[in-house]
Amino acid sequence: MSPPLDLDSLLSEEPPRDASAAARVLAAAQGELAQRRPVRGWRTQALWLMAASGGLSLAVAVVLLALGVTSGALLLGRAHLLVLLLGTSAVCAWGALSPRGRGVQRLGVALAMVSAAVLVLARGTPHAVSTVPEWVCTASHVAVGAVPLVVALLALRTAVFQPMRALVAGLAVGTTGAFMGELACERGWRHVAGYHLLAWGLVVIASLAISKSLKPRSYAP
Repeated sequence: MSPPLDLDSLLSEEPPRDASAAARVLAAAQGELAQRRPVRGWRTQALWLMAASGGLSLAVAVVLLALGVTSGALLLGRAHLLVLLLGTSAVCAWGALSPRGRGVQRLGVALAMVSAAVLVLARGTPHAVSTVPEWVCTASHVAVGAVPLVVALLALRTAVFQPMRALVAGLAVGTTGAFMGELACERGWRHVAGYHLLAWGLVVIASLAISKSLKPRSYAP
């Protein structure tokens, strides 16, 4: 007697042509439903992603203040940029997980583009020369986004892969590194454009590539 196939394997096969094959699909579906796995609503998952990205950004700010890497004056001086990044993160997180969030997704992409442009244009001429290699910013920004990226990937697995959702989720996660860069880096606009935005882009690429390679837990749209 051949071993039973799981529901995903059966759904990937050709449509059943006889009653026995149809019965196997029905039995597998009933088995999946009988497990009664807890299902989190997309709003809950969107809030988790907001908390992971925005909460980590705020935690980074507290740590940098405690270590003396940044100052309250700098924090207040760039408050408008930080609020813009937090807002972008929230909109992108909501759009990435909303079942009918195409309008929110487009808004999130637009906000991310505006945020990236503002971060570059708002940077003035650096007042001191840093001895830290420039690539450290890129590496640290990608690293600080690792935790919210895991949260985003787990949330994206609850539905079938859609490139736009994965892209917007990556934009939400990437704001964490950009937030850190506004507090810990004093280099000029060329550095921001070449190294800070590079890190943001790498996070987006990772979100797209990893999300596409993961097997979804649900094939809901």
